[in-house]
Order: sequence, then structure tokens, then C-alpha cells
Amino acid sequence: MRIEEIPLGANIEIEVRFCGRSMSFNSEVVSLHNDSIFINPITVNERTIGFNDKCRINLIVKTDGKVFLWENVDVKLIRFDGNIYHKITMQGDGKPYNRREAYRMYIGEDMPIYINTASGPYLINVLVKDISETGVGFITKEDLDIDRMIRLKVKDFNNIIPLTGVIVRKEYLSHLDSYLYGCKFNEKSDKLGKFIARKQGELLRKRLNTYSSPIVLKKSKKK
Repeated sequence: MRIEEIPLGANIEIEVRFCGRSMSFNSEVVSLHNDSIFINPITVNERTIGFNDKCRINLIVKTDGKVFLWENVDVKLIRFDGNIYHKITMQGDGKPYNRREAYRMYIGEDMPIYINTASGPYLINVLVKDISETGVGFITKEDLDIDRMIRLKVKDFNNIIPLTGVIVRKEYLSHLDSYLYGCKFNEKSDKLGKFIARKQGELLRKRLNTYSSPIVLKKSKKK
């Protein structure tokens, strides 16, 4: 895909890698400018996020059921025509990209989950490995069946995000004498998506301390 073929309003995803970590942010295309696109600013807690040279950033554009990738793009926070955007500058054409799974955020915390059985639900404590908008991975010594229904609650400040899913993968970890399970959520939760985005933004700001002010761009004068 050429840059000029990116439709306005297209959904985009920014993959950010730094210090051995990876995270993802979503936005949409507002306008095209030569080898750059302007997107709605990425914000967390009503504050825009800045990116510095420590970040390696890829751009993923999703349109008409297809996905395209631009690697090593440059992202700057700008002010243009009175509005704030993130400006993404790319080189060359986007390559077709096979993105199978949603971004998974590392958790590494103990959490209680409920397992549905014929005699009713029962509670077990597990180590939640990671979570995404589509599923969760956890580790436990319990030997559970594939297709077993599970329920868990993610705490976001004073709010509780209830989630239900089904076990779709199971792997025995001999070094831990435990099982790693992969679960798929029954439905998408907007609250969970916002929770993951906020956590990523907080981590990025904590690690990079990026509170940059937008660069002011002026419209080019017509001759």
C-alpha cells in the first residue's frame, strides 16, 4: 500500500518497543501530508504521550479487512491549524501484514478466577501471565479441561471489569510443575481496552519520562 492510498478515518495501531518491552496504541487517520499522516493524538488520562529516540516504532494500518505494516516510523507530537496531532513519517510502501493476535500486556500477578463446573463454580488462585482485549493467559497447578468456562474480575482503581471466557489452549510447564492456559473472552470489553491502553501509557511515561510539547507546524503558503 502506498502512503497516498491510506483512507481518511482508517484505523491504525502503533507498536512501540523499548527497553525489552512492547506495547500498542490505537488511533485513526485524520489527514495525509506527502510522506506523513496525521492521526488523532494518543492520550492517557487526558494527557498526550510523547515518544523519544529510545523507542522503535512500527505503524499498522487496517482497512477493508487488510492489514499493512510500515517499520521504523518517526512519530512526533505536533500542533497544526490549531489542533494537536501525532505526525507519523514513513518511508516507502506498507507491506501486507498477518496480524493474528491482539497485543498482550504482561501482568505477572496473582488473581482469583472462577471455574464453571457441573456442580457450580469454584474459586482458584492463579498467576495471570498476560491479558489482551481478546483473551488472558494464566498459570496454575490445577489440571483443567479445554473448553472449560472461566470468570475473572480485573480491578481498575475503584472499578471492576468482569470478564468471562473459555480455555482454548493448555501447555504443561515441567520446570514449574504447572499448566499454562490460554483463554478467549466471550465478548470484547471497551473498559478492558481502555484499561490496557492506560496502563501502557503510564508505563511508557514512567520509563521514558516523555511529556513533550507539540511542535507547531505552519501551513505552506500557496504561490
